[in-house]
Amino acid sequence: MLVNLGSQLRQRRDERGSALISVLVIMLVLSLGALTLAAIVTNSTGVVVEGRSTAQSRAAADAGIAELLAAAERGGVCDQILSDVELGAGSSYTATSTCDETTGLVVFDSNGTSGHGDTTRVRAVYELNITPAGTPPTSGGPGLFYTYGMNTRLNSYVYDDANSEVGIDEFTGSAGVYASTGKIECGSDSVFPGDIYTKTGDLQLDDGCLVEGNAYIGGRAFVNGGTIEGSLIAPKNDNHTISGTVGVSDGSDGNVLLGGTFTLNGGTVHGSVSAAGTGNNTLGSGTIFGNFTYRGSYSTWGTPANVIVKGARVKNTELTAPTLPQIPPWQDVTFTPLNATTAPQSWSDEGYQLTTVTGTACSKWSGNSADVTSVAGSLSTRMIFDIRACAGNFDTNAGGANKEVKVNQDIAIITNRWFLSGTRFKSADGQPHTIFLITPDSQPTVAGPQCNSPAQDSQQLNDSTVAPEIAVYVYTPCLMKFNSGTATFKGQVYSGRLEFGGGVKVAFAPRNIPGYDFGKDVEPWPGTGGGGTSSGIGGLLWLRDVP
Repeated sequence: MLVNLGSQLRQRRDERGSALISVLVIMLVLSLGALTLAAIVTNSTGVVVEGRSTAQSRAAADAGIAELLAAAERGGVCDQILSDVELGAGSSYTATSTCDETTGLVVFDSNGTSGHGDTTRVRAVYELNITPAGTPPTSGGPGLFYTYGMNTRLNSYVYDDANSEVGIDEFTGSAGVYASTGKIECGSDSVFPGDIYTKTGDLQLDDGCLVEGNAYIGGRAFVNGGTIEGSLIAPKNDNHTISGTVGVSDGSDGNVLLGGTFTLNGGTVHGSVSAAGTGNNTLGSGTIFGNFTYRGSYSTWGTPANVIVKGARVKNTELTAPTLPQIPPWQDVTFTPLNATTAPQSWSDEGYQLTTVTGTACSKWSGNSADVTSVAGSLSTRMIFDIRACAGNFDTNAGGANKEVKVNQDIAIITNRWFLSGTRFKSADGQPHTIFLITPDSQPTVAGPQCNSPAQDSQQLNDSTVAPEIAVYVYTPCLMKFNSGTATFKGQVYSGRLEFGGGVKVAFAPRNIPGYDFGKDVEPWPGTGGGGTSSGIGGLLWLRDVP
């Protein structure tokens, strides 16, 4: 019995030793597992931190490229140096642009650095466009419409590309509309075929208005709706609004360059936005597919900024306002014949003879007896008709007037006013001809347009038309008004003021008044102050990371 008890005690002590070993083995296994898990967690955290740091450095490098592109839009293509631009969270970039006229390339280099010290270098290579400086942008009038002052809304304004002699984009330096002063405002069914300019005036673009080029706006830009297919450049330190669309969906264009701040309210910008104002920008709603570079600050209406801005958000305290192209100043046109039958020398040099209309001959130009075709339809040479002595001026509003004006030569009509009601300009021989309608400036020694009596406002109304063979060049220091929704016009208008009482279908035919070049003394865009060359950015050739 005692033997058995001792044996049992020894067996229990042996079992306790075995259990202790088992516990120690389990503790060892658990410790190894904990150490392994800790190593995995530490390594994963490092990978995440490293990935975030790489993403920050890449975003910083991309922001540098974006800012170089914005500088190129402002005219600074070559030799740009952006040093240690801080972006927040410790990240920054240094970016440079280098031009090589020999190879015709411009190289953008951007080095981005994250807050953890990682770096990414991005290089973009673009074509370099070289333009001789000092070359006048036009050989004739500066655009389809040039007006010194404009305070009218353009509705149902349609560009007639089929009957235009040349596209706006092909006519160097030209534009759809130049407005030296005054506001450009347009709405439904209106199409501007090229760039639009204001020197000091605002822009209001409503639904249904399309600008097929760039919008260079000296005042406040309110893209309330509609579309600017090119870029919007507005240097004024104001709060601009984008509720419409800037750019096209392929992202090839559509940057917004502002001298102030802006509010995005349901708008779409297919390019990037640069806002040089020191105030607050509002990313309310809509989308910016490119980058957003700002000098001041920004806020949102609730939607996160990274949802609205698909590219980088870049704070640049050195950001400056863009500059506008130079809008040609108003030029005074006079008409002083040598005598009653001899035209000014500049006109004579181009083959024009002069007929000074007085007395009973004035009846062919206005009233029930108006019949311009009878005096201008069978000419043997180019002719100027000076009808300023006629009290009725050029007026086809009378019911008995012959509404058809047929010409077989280029003619110029020097008059204090025209009132063209239902007038149809045609070619008498089927060949192309030009008709100049000129009201000389009343006080050429005074800067700007001077519309003093006997000069008066002029109109084209009541379905007046211009045949495809005819081009009409209008010059008046007074008002030129289109006042018919179904009217057609082909040529150019250079006026002191411009109004649209109704729509008009317009074709472009560039002309030049003998003795005048409306493009002279105008610095090309972007300009260099005369002489040498100016540079612009062309197409993107390649974009990649570099060591």
